Amino acid sequence: MLTGSVAVHSLEARLHRVRDLLLRWGAAEKLAILSICLIYLLHSIWAARTVMWFFVVPVVLLSVTSYRRLAPIVTSGVFVMTAAYLLLIIITTMLGDSLPGKELFSQFRYTVAILFFIIVIAYLTWADDRFVPRLFMWLAPVAAFAAVRDIGSFSGWSLHTMLTTRLQGTPGLSIYYNSNVIGMLYAMSCVGAVALMTTRRLPSWQSVMLFSCALILLVATTMTGSRGSLLAATMGILASLLLKPSWRAAILAVSVLAVVAVVTLLMPVIGQWMASGGVQSTSLPVEMVQRGDSTRLELWPEYLKMAALKPWLGYGLAFDTQVTLPSGKQVMNAHNMFLCAAVRGGVFSALALAGIVLAAFASGWRGFRRTGEMMGLALLVSCLAATSVDYEILPTDLNYFYVLIWLPVAICLGLGLAPCSRTVSGVTRSQGVVPSQNRS
Repeated sequence: MLTGSVAVHSLEARLHRVRDLLLRWGAAEKLAILSICLIYLLHSIWAARTVMWFFVVPVVLLSVTSYRRLAPIVTSGVFVMTAAYLLLIIITTMLGDSLPGKELFSQFRYTVAILFFIIVIAYLTWADDRFVPRLFMWLAPVAAFAAVRDIGSFSGWSLHTMLTTRLQGTPGLSIYYNSNVIGMLYAMSCVGAVALMTTRRLPSWQSVMLFSCALILLVATTMTGSRGSLLAATMGILASLLLKPSWRAAILAVSVLAVVAVVTLLMPVIGQWMASGGVQSTSLPVEMVQRGDSTRLELWPEYLKMAALKPWLGYGLAFDTQVTLPSGKQVMNAHNMFLCAAVRGGVFSALALAGIVLAAFASGWRGFRRTGEMMGLALLVSCLAATSVDYEILPTDLNYFYVLIWLPVAICLGLGLAPCSRTVSGVTRSQGVVPSQNRS
């Protein structure tokens, strides 16, 4: 008995030393930032997934002194509604045209992955008020570098290509090639950079860096020709202005929007100049206008009819939601996350997804009122703008959907749990009990 007791105490002492070392190094925070940055940097998603699932999650679990401290996260409305939505999608699939056993297992695994991601990001946000600023202090330049890399590799630095062809990713360099996807990734990072500039008084070099990154990302978003991504960036920036009104914030954000507006307006002029020189082309802004509503007004009624035919259980994950419109064009999904949820999992799944958004907004607003940090709300506004005209939210492994919706949701959850604080000249003073020693 004595030997067993000594062994237990020795193991506890070692775990305590490891925990102290991890907290002192900020290992969980740095690895989480690395994992998200790798989504932008590398041509394979497996590096980001490896870091997240095999390093970040274990380190966070080791860093938590008591798992009871995770109780406020897993019992929150955001977490419960997220679990309910993901499980409803799977359950309605099992009650309908069920997936093969292997694919069904993958869906459960993806659900667990999303829930762990929310726990990790929410805990880091709650435990350390420096995590979210550090995340976007790194992510903004990384995303800007990726944008410049994508522009150069795709266009070959040809002005004609830049002005007339929608920017895409390049095989072998970037993970995603679709213009809408890379535009959304640029937009979310741009909003994060602007929100960081508007909430904190930063050193001059950091302000210049973030402003430059935001400008590059907004220009790159425009070059993708993705109007949904441009809408997301604009709405997120405007949300930052409205939530944190100040002359400094207004000058920064309006300057970014003004420069991009000037560049956009000059594109047709440059295009005409190139056409006068014998180069036949259509500038991106003209092409964006010519696309009209991109059949949204035609496809939404078709998917509403589809959802009305099976309103309670939906069609499940195994169903091919591709539809041929009266105009003859084929579309893959409803291009609205709530309508897609209704088609896949019925009305209750759509309500659960709406519950996630409402709970995240409530948590983000509570955090904003307590701490003055509005990063989560600005990102969530961008997410809603993008998903109102595109995207279908389903259980997946770590990918761009995590940046689009689960990162904003988790940040809002973590900020909502933060103790009351007051930010003065960039220094945060907190009151109350916090889950780790890192909150200042």
